[in-house]
Amino acid sequence: MKKFVFSLQKMYDYKKQILEAEKNNLMSLRREKNNLELRVEELIKNMEEVREASAKEVAKGTTASRLMFYSMQMDGIKREQTQLKYQIGLMDMKIEKQRRKVVSLSQDVFGLEKLREEQKSEYDHLAVKENENAIEEFLSFKLSSAE
Repeated sequence: MKKFVFSLQKMYDYKKQILEAEKNNLMSLRREKNNLELRVEELIKNMEEVREASAKEVAKGTTASRLMFYSMQMDGIKREQTQLKYQIGLMDMKIEKQRRKVVSLSQDVFGLEKLREEQKSEYDHLAVKENENAIEEFLSFKLSSAE
């Protein structure tokens, strides 16, 4: 009997390759989101540093222009935080869309794997039957030639 060949092997290989590329894309999006979140944390620390510096200046006495400087710094940090939170929201949507794509492709690949298993099982069953038939033929030939 000829060697087992999965009839949809090329399709399976192609889908598997696409799935890996999409998984890599998903990981890249998640990494990008993590970087945005790290930047937000940095801004929070920067905001605390500016507030502390401002409070120290106020405690020892400062000019209105210095207070305006600190106020402008805090406003800039708040604007950047708002922008980053918006980008994180967009990134969440991209990640969810990509996750759905990966899940769909995973289901396709899983379906092809199941089909491959079924075809292999059928092939194995036919191989066993063929071997049984060959043994029966051999035995009947031996018995008929012994008579």
